Amino acid sequence: MGRLPQTMRSLVAPKHCSPAGFEVAEVPLPTFTHPNEVMIEIHAGSIMKGDCQRAAGIPIIGPKEVFPLGIGIDGSGIVVATGSDVKRFKVGDAVYGHGFSRPAFSGRVPGFCSEYAITKENMLLPKPSHLSFEEAASLSGYTVTAYQTIRRGLEVAGEDSLEGKTVYIPAALSGGGFSAIQVARNVFGATRIISTVSTPKMALVEQYLPGMVDQLIDYTTTNLVDAVPRGSVDFMVNTQWNTMRPAIPLLKPKTGIIMSISSIPSSALMREVVGPNMVPFWFGWLLDLVQLWYAFILRGTGIHHEAVSGNPGPREDFEKVGEMIATGKVKAVFRAVDLSDIDSIRQECAKVDKGKGGIGRLVIRVKA
Repeated sequence: MGRLPQTMRSLVAPKHCSPAGFEVAEVPLPTFTHPNEVMIEIHAGSIMKGDCQRAAGIPIIGPKEVFPLGIGIDGSGIVVATGSDVKRFKVGDAVYGHGFSRPAFSGRVPGFCSEYAITKENMLLPKPSHLSFEEAASLSGYTVTAYQTIRRGLEVAGEDSLEGKTVYIPAALSGGGFSAIQVARNVFGATRIISTVSTPKMALVEQYLPGMVDQLIDYTTTNLVDAVPRGSVDFMVNTQWNTMRPAIPLLKPKTGIIMSISSIPSSALMREVVGPNMVPFWFGWLLDLVQLWYAFILRGTGIHHEAVSGNPGPREDFEKVGEMIATGKVKAVFRAVDLSDIDSIRQECAKVDKGKGGIGRLVIRVKA
C-alpha cells in the first residue's frame, strides 16, 4: 500500500440536521485509538435509519456528539493498516462489516461513507470473492438483526424452526424486510411468507426476492384483513412503525408471536443498547409506560409482543451471519449512489429517514 493521505472525503452531518443538511467534506484521516483496530480504504458504505436518527439528535439521551459526524454504519473495502493486536486481517485483505456495538455510545462512529474508516477487528469479516463491495456493504447489519430477532421469537415460542409456520414480514423491499424474509425462509425454514409493498413495487419483489414471498399484498389498495384470514399467522417480524397494529387480527390469538424492530423499547432493552448509565429515571419510566399501550392493544389475546434491537457484537452470531451471506442464503437488495453526488445522496437518505420510497439498502459508492 502507498503512503496514506492526511485528509479524505467523508459524508458528514456538520451539525444536528436532517438528510437535507448532509455534506461531503474534507476531513482529517482517522487515527488508531486501540491496538485491535483496523483501517480500511472504503469502497462502499451503507446507511441505516439509525444514521439519520443520530444525525438528527435522536435519541435525546447520550453523550454530546462531536461534529462533523461521519455517516455510515456498515461498509466494505481493503485493509490498509492494522493495530498491533490484530490477528485476523492483514494489509490488502478485502473485508466488510460494521462499526457499532453495545453500549451504543461506547466507541467511535466509523462513518463508512468516507474514503477511509477505522473499526475494531471483531466487527469485520472477510469479503467473499463472489460479492461486490456494494453487495457486501449492504448486508451485515440488518442480517444480524433479522437472525437475532427470529431466533429470539422462536425461543419465546419454544420452537427451533419456522417449518410449518406462516410468517408475516411487511415491507418486502425495505432494508429490514428483504433481510428478514430471506433469513426466515433460507435459515429458519418458514413454510409460508406474506409481505407487503406499494403499487410501484409489486412487480419488483419477484425480481429481487425470487421465490421468497408466497403472498404479496399491495398495502395501498388492499386491507390486510381482507387478504389474509384472521388468526392464520404464526409469527410476525414487524419492520415498520405503522405496520404492527393492523396486523394483530392476523395473528393466532393464543400463540401468535410479534417480534418488532420498530416498536418503542422497554427501559431494560434501552439500557442494554445504550448503557445503564445513559437512561435517566424519567426516560425509563416513559418507555415502560408505553409498554402498557402495547399490552392494551393486545388485550384479550395470548399474543407475545417484544421489541428487539440487533446486536452485532457477539462474534458467534456475526460469523453465522457471515456464513449465510457467503453461501447465498441472504443476498443483497440495494440501490447505489456515488459519494460525489450529494444531491442524490440527500434525496435517498431522506427516503431512509422516512422509511418509504427506497429499494433495499442505500449504498454509497466511495471508490469505483
